Amino acid sequence: MALEQFELRLQQVFKPTPNTLHLEFIRTDAKKLNFIPGQFITLLLNDQKGQLKRRSYSIASFPHEEKIAIAISFVKNGFATEILFNLKIGDTLKAMGPAGRLVLQEESVKRYILAGTGTGIAPYRAMLPILAQRMQAHKLQVALILGVQRREDLLYGKDFIEFAAAHPNFSFHAQYSREMGMPLQAFEHQGYVQTSFIRLKLNPQEDIIYLCGNPNMIDQAFKELTETYGFATSNIRREKYISSN
Repeated sequence: MALEQFELRLQQVFKPTPNTLHLEFIRTDAKKLNFIPGQFITLLLNDQKGQLKRRSYSIASFPHEEKIAIAISFVKNGFATEILFNLKIGDTLKAMGPAGRLVLQEESVKRYILAGTGTGIAPYRAMLPILAQRMQAHKLQVALILGVQRREDLLYGKDFIEFAAAHPNFSFHAQYSREMGMPLQAFEHQGYVQTSFIRLKLNPQEDIIYLCGNPNMIDQAFKELTETYGFATSNIRREKYISSN
């Protein structure tokens, strides 16, 4: 089935971290985008020669909202960066979607481990309302791991911290790959995403792992999960995110 094409109008934009933008759009046809948290949209952008280029971004907004939010990273001399970082309120873009299979399935599971780096954390933000329902109904446990360089890079960190405070079955783990030089809070840890696996005491018979973000992290984590921890590949869901240039 062909993906739906539509036009988006920028309503709001701000910088949640020094190197990312949070963009909020609405459809110009006033229709709601029906998506499953974890999916992405594809922007249809024209380069200086008028050639069409496609760039895909995970949807960061909640499914009940009319707005469509995405997060983008700054890429030096990047084609998409030049366009999206210079958008003004009211500007329009063509898009298509939603698509993607990094979604929560209807299944019996005791714990989800949601791991992401950079803007690869965006689909997990969209999942928060569904996770809240499932944690209440099924006593589900959820651990969310966000790997970044420094504290200032915690994309949507405030949302995850507040969500963890309101939901005892949800834990947030920030992993910093660069030395902080300052005391760490309870949810903060030094090291890469994979560093958290020992601390979380993974159980290959009961846990489902989601990996989204930097391809190197995903490949290394997948290798460790399957070879060291004994996870079946069916219990690891992956979506590699390559910074769109």
